[in-house]
Parts: sequence; structure tokens; C-alpha cells
Amino acid sequence: MKKTEVEFRYYTMPADSYVLPKLGKGWEQEYGLGYGEQLHFHNYAEIGYCYNGHGRLIIDDREYRYEGNMLSFIPERIPHTTISDPGNICKWEFLFIDIDNFVKNEMGTCGMNTDDILRIINKRGTLKSKAHHERLDSIVRAIIEECRDRNPYYAESLKGYLRALVVELLRLEEEREAVKKRKAFTKSIEKALSYVDDHYAEDVRISDMADACALSESHFRRTFENIMQMKPLDYVNFVRVKNACDMLEKSEDSIQEVSYKVGFPTLSTFNRNFRKVTGTTPNRWRRQSGDQEQKLRGYHISAKKGWEA
Repeated sequence: MKKTEVEFRYYTMPADSYVLPKLGKGWEQEYGLGYGEQLHFHNYAEIGYCYNGHGRLIIDDREYRYEGNMLSFIPERIPHTTISDPGNICKWEFLFIDIDNFVKNEMGTCGMNTDDILRIINKRGTLKSKAHHERLDSIVRAIIEECRDRNPYYAESLKGYLRALVVELLRLEEEREAVKKRKAFTKSIEKALSYVDDHYAEDVRISDMADACALSESHFRRTFENIMQMKPLDYVNFVRVKNACDMLEKSEDSIQEVSYKVGFPTLSTFNRNFRKVTGTTPNRWRRQSGDQEQKLRGYHISAKKGWEA
């Protein structure tokens, strides 16, 4: 079996420095042109900042879509490549960083084992956006500007920003681990959510939801409330109201008919729960213009509070 060809691109770090900047017009181009999807790796960690343009970023066996105001972090020795969309000129600037020596020389007194720090931040590459990681974005931009301007004491300033960068990279790993735990935790009640989707129009009891997950009722209640930040029956009513909103927009059924179809035993119970979820009455909802998605943004509570896409 033929091995995939990977290119090693070696850089020399300036003396007494932890950062090698690659800035300016030379980095505004159609990336990947003539190289196809050939991967390469470096002897230093690479941070890339995309100002404009769009395309694909391949890191190891993962592929991302990039656009302006996004940054990549790729540890040393991890294969990757940047590929502009055909005919698309993209503006990137790059920083090559001697992370290993910086952490060993400058962060030995931070209270955390330097080997552990390096193991965590060198684990994998990633692509992040300014919109979702504004602090990380501002640190990277500050490092770029320090390297560009080279004002007095810039070397000491860089050390401060690099320290902040390492902290943010550690936080990224904490964020990943939290998402993994949340997904695993959520899986424990996934069958209950599916059960409610299928049976919301019926007399749904907490014991039914617990049985769907093969959990005791008390354990199910605690788990559900920790994950969803609402009580199980509040979630049932949320799903009923969500479906009622759809019926009110798309059918000519009376409000009382809609109430019964989504599982509320009385019209007064329907009206009370509808207002609790949407902040308005069924009559007013039906009269209002605009699509359902716009209206859903006005909900006072969310069935998926704390989840991430």
C-alpha cells in the first residue's frame, strides 16, 4: 500500500526569541494551488490568522471550513494544509512559536507541571472563530501587532501574550472535555427526549420517561434536571407548546382543538403553559407575522439550555 506523501517544512527560530512571524503581502494568495491536498508539518507550532477569503483547512484526518476572522492552532509535527476555494485569494498571516521552550523556560513556576501543559496543548490542532473565542482572537492579534510594530520592550510584551495564549489553549482542552462529558451525560436521557417527541399528545408521566431510559424515577429526575435545567414535565409542556405553535401557524384548527391535539387536558392549562413558554397568548401568536424560527427566539425558556451544537 502506497503511503501518503507528507512534506516537512523546517523553520529557523531567531536567536533569543520564541516567535517567528510570517506577515505581510506575501501571504495573500490562493492557498493550495499546485499542491492539491498534500499535507505538510513544521518543527514549531503554527498559528494562522485568516483576515478574509474562504476555503478548507485539513488537520490530520479532520477537515474544517475557514473564513475571515478565524484562527488556526497547529502543534508541531501535525500534518495539515490550507486550500482556498477555487479562484479565491485569501489573506492569512502566520506565527511560528517555540511552544516547548517557552513553556519550559517561562512557565516553570505556574503551579502546573510543564510536561502536562505541553501534553495538553500539543494534543491536536484546531480552527476557531473570533465570534466564539474572542479572548483567544484578541491575544493572537496582539501578538501579531507586537511582531509587526516591534515597539520598545516588545520582547517582554510577547512573553506576556504568549503566557496568556498558553492559558487559553489549556482552556480549549477543558472546553472539549466538558463537551464530551455533556454529550455522554445527555446520552443517558436521550431515549426520554425521543419518547416525549413521539408521545407528547398522550398522558406522559415521569415514570414513562424514566422507564425509557432504564433509570429509577428519582435518578432520572436528578439527571434530567442537571442536564436540561428544567423539570421533566416542564419539558413535556415545552414540546407540546412548540408543536402547538406549528399547528397555529399551519392549520385552521380552533385553539381548543390545538390544545387537545398537543396533549393539554384543559384549555386553561394550555393557555397558561403557552404564555409561560412564549410570553404571549395563542390568539396573539396566530395573529403575529413572521416565521416560526424568529418567534422561537423570543421564548422565555429553552428546552436545550446549556447545549452546544
